[in-house]
Amino acid sequence: MQSITATLKWRPQALNDLEAIEAYYEEIAPEYASHLIQEILEQAGQLEAFPRMGRIVPEVGDDAIRELIYRDYRSIYVVDADDTEVDVLTVVHSSQHLGSLNSDGS
Repeated sequence: MQSITATLKWRPQALNDLEAIEAYYEEIAPEYASHLIQEILEQAGQLEAFPRMGRIVPEVGDDAIRELIYRDYRSIYVVDADDTEVDVLTVVHSSQHLGSLNSDGS
């Protein structure tokens, strides 16, 4: 049996979120900033092998929209129907309101 590897993509919003998180922590704890971002990226990298490893986002309730949690941050992503493509939509602090998300990533 051959395993299928999903393609992992980062939406511009998610990349902007990571930059903002890193900039925030650079001011108060530079070593932690790079560690935090590296851990978020490594965790998301596991989605290539296990696209549905995260839980369904409770506020949305759509099986395609999932999240990984690292410390106080939620990496919100969408998985396509055949589990071959994963798009990271946003990375938010757990205290932030998500707004609306749809399985098309909007």
